[in-house]
Amino acid sequence: MKAVVIGAGIIGGSVAWRLASEGAEVTLLERGRAGQEASWAAAGMIAPQAEAQGPGPFFDLCIKARDVFAATVDRLRAEAGIDPEYDDAGILYVAFNRGEQTELAERARWQKSAGGAVQELSGDEARKLEPGLSAEVIYAAYLPNDRRTDNRKLTQAYLAAAIGKGAQLREGVRVEQIVSNGGHASGVRLTDGTEVPADVIINAGGAWAGDIRGLEADGVATYPVRGQMLCFEGFKALQGPAIFSLHGYIVPRRDGRVIAGSTMEEAGYDKQVTLGGIEKIARGAMKMMPGLGALRMIDAWAGLRPASKDFLPIIGPSPSLRNVFYATGHFRSGILLSALTGELLADLIFGRTPSIDLKAFAPSRFAAAGKSKVLGLVRDILFRSKIDAAAQALGIEVAYASTLDQAGKRCSEIRPAVVFADLSDANFPAEATVAAIKGGGVATRLIGFASHIDLKPLNAAKAAGFDQTLSRSEFTSRLPELLK
Repeated sequence: MKAVVIGAGIIGGSVAWRLASEGAEVTLLERGRAGQEASWAAAGMIAPQAEAQGPGPFFDLCIKARDVFAATVDRLRAEAGIDPEYDDAGILYVAFNRGEQTELAERARWQKSAGGAVQELSGDEARKLEPGLSAEVIYAAYLPNDRRTDNRKLTQAYLAAAIGKGAQLREGVRVEQIVSNGGHASGVRLTDGTEVPADVIINAGGAWAGDIRGLEADGVATYPVRGQMLCFEGFKALQGPAIFSLHGYIVPRRDGRVIAGSTMEEAGYDKQVTLGGIEKIARGAMKMMPGLGALRMIDAWAGLRPASKDFLPIIGPSPSLRNVFYATGHFRSGILLSALTGELLADLIFGRTPSIDLKAFAPSRFAAAGKSKVLGLVRDILFRSKIDAAAQALGIEVAYASTLDQAGKRCSEIRPAVVFADLSDANFPAEATVAAIKGGGVATRLIGFASHIDLKPLNAAKAAGFDQTLSRSEFTSRLPELLK
């Protein structure tokens, strides 16, 4: 069997390794340099509990992925000859005020009920686990089963293991189109006009996966979400848990470096590091561990996370071409999901039943998606994913706007029954938001939310004519009800 894998990042490398290990003749096609996009820019956390926004199919997928990764890493290390530095110190998720504590305690509650290991700690107990932690931390959830790895070494390991099993890697080649006839793909056409024949094609193109012609009928699209990162010359002793909070995260490396991140920006395909990004990350890192302020910054970079419309991965067969498969849209979880995605694609391609139900992640969900009746004026991409997790459970698709101009146009297009507005965002001032949403004559319910300690925008929204105003925690807890 000839298999073409489009994209030689961590997902493409994992898929190529699994297929080549089972005897497939694999060609990896990479538009740039192998492993140098999102995979290279990540922090390397294997963190389903720290990253998950709520219970459901995605959380189940991520827990399964953590188990598969742990069961796979020794074999990968042996076959690649590269140590991905898989560490098991856990993650310490910290809170600085009562609002954050309430949100984090709710996370601990549902994760415990779902079988996750969580230890709730006072601020003093958290500082015993990590003495460098800020004195402002009042509460923490320790997640002992979340892990970390060196994502760059891990990416190299997948690629080396795949090549060791016979996979061929071609860099600097761009796939322009899937070549097909009668619902069956015969190969791919490159931008120089040459064709590469294939019995099976796997689209692992990351943020560029939706640009390939020939798959338009699937309705699948991915887009880039920029994440900036900082690297410091750290303390050799900083080998405890990674630190996570609503303000960012800190991930130690074995060689003494400290990785701090990150931003989530809609910046197109621009991978530039910005002063604003550096300031945000540095401020968040020092808030968590003030001692980091004395460290020397030695590097900074940015990468483009591949996001899907609903922020969930896209795993499974194309609805339009039966021998084309997707393995993309992993957003913030590509490192975590890498081993499992490779396993799942091998199962699908070789006719085995996958180890987990993939219905929620199937590419066909986009072709079948109904018209949005909910519009979110939310620029916080992580919070969007939380809304989408609740919406997905109800079979609802939420559309978004990042500016009031966009909001007005979207209202005219989709005529939403409900509009949510993040009042903590200066882009959505109360009076202007009411004018943009209600001024077009669309009958819609306008709901605003903001931090419970940020009363000014909540009061302004009430005075301006919002139908309902809620604290951020209330909004989150009532999402299923509000979405209906």
